[in-house]
Amino acid sequence: MSPEEAKARAQALLNVIETSYAIRIVNVEEVVVAITEKTRDEQKILAICTALNTWVALNAGLSGEVEIPLDFVNGILENVMGL
Repeated sequence: MSPEEAKARAQALLNVIETSYAIRIVNVEEVVVAITEKTRDEQKILAICTALNTWVALNAGLSGEVEIPLDFVNGILENVMGL
């Protein structure tokens, strides 16, 4: 998958999360970059975004906005990538 396709895939999956919980991920661009700097594998991007979905489900507040900690994203990346 090309870098552009990987970014589009990660962005689309994160958009689904935003729509599902009626929230806005305020640092969505940084999350997309963090993911696609480490992998362009479609299945790994899906696994990472699935973990992020769980985090959002447990941590999204009532404000309608959420910021996913990049430390958390990097931890998921390490687990999925086996780093």
